[in-house]
Amino acid sequence: MEDRILTYDVYIQNSYLHSISELSRLVAIPSVSAYQQQQAECAQMVKSMLLKRGFAVELLGHLDQAPVVVGFKKGRIDKTLLIYNHYDVQPVEPLELWTHPPFEPIVIDNLLFGRGVNDDKGHFTDRLLALDALLTIDGELPCNILWVV
Repeated sequence: MEDRILTYDVYIQNSYLHSISELSRLVAIPSVSAYQQQQAECAQMVKSMLLKRGFAVELLGHLDQAPVVVGFKKGRIDKTLLIYNHYDVQPVEPLELWTHPPFEPIVIDNLLFGRGVNDDKGHFTDRLLALDALLTIDGELPCNILWVV
C-alpha cells in the first residue's frame, strides 16, 4: 500500500506543470457570475476537461447564462461519489488591490495567483489531477463519480 501511495505522489509531482497549465487556462477565463461574464465559455472548458478524462458530460440550462456541467464516470464498484465545484468567480474590484491582472495567472515562488485559483477553479483541477493519478496507476476509478459543476 505504501508503495502505491509513493507511486501516486510521483505521478502528481511529475504532472504538476501540466496541472498548473490546465488551471491557468481555466483561471484566464473571467467567468464573473455577478456580470454573467463568459459563463458559457468556462462551462465549455470544464466540459472538455471532464470529457478528456472519459466522463459522459451534459450541459444543463441555458448556454447564454451559467450552464450546469454534469459529468459521470463508472468506477470499479457500484457506489457513487458526488463531487460539487463551481466555475464562476467573484468580481475583482477594487482592481488597484491586485498586484497583477486577476485573469492573467502568474506563478510566484511556486504559487499560482489569479482570480479563482483558490475558489474554486483550483479545487476542481486538484480533484482532476487526483483522478488522473487513479486512472493512470489503477486503470479505473474505485467508485462511480458524479460531478456537478
